[in-house]
Amino acid sequence: MSEPHACRLFVRLPAGPGFEEALARALEDRDTASLLLPAGLPEAIARTAIRRIQAADRPALVTDDPALRAAVQADGIHLTDPARVKAIRAKLGDGLVLGVECAVERHACMIAAEDGADYVAVRVTAANLAEAEDLLAWWHEVMTTPIVALAEGPIDLDRLRLYADFVSPH
Repeated sequence: MSEPHACRLFVRLPAGPGFEEALARALEDRDTASLLLPAGLPEAIARTAIRRIQAADRPALVTDDPALRAAVQADGIHLTDPARVKAIRAKLGDGLVLGVECAVERHACMIAAEDGADYVAVRVTAANLAEAEDLLAWWHEVMTTPIVALAEGPIDLDRLRLYADFVSPH
């Protein structure tokens, strides 16, 4: 096993009830590295949240919506479709963050990174935990692009922190 390394939180804020409380908790937690707003968040709420996030010196990301990103001046976009990375990177340029969710596969993650993603993210579930841990360990040893472990369900985050650059509890 590799030595533990700095692994911080990538906070996915919930849609609907609980949004404000989750935002406040994340901003208080010094381990929070960045915050992802949920898809479909009304523009006025997104704008207010982004101002708070940026005032706390953390990057604020929106999900899948370049027009919303521009309107609310978010720091970047988190894509759920890796096929869009090249096109969105061309629109964003190099000054904004572009992350993407990928299948738990080396090749898919490598292609996304080569296409211009600043980070790749994989969903980790109880069903794919062993496969995800193998990918995270390999990625940690071989690649320089950061990787985010998006935990779904009851997953031991300490296991994911061994190799992921960021973990995202859900």
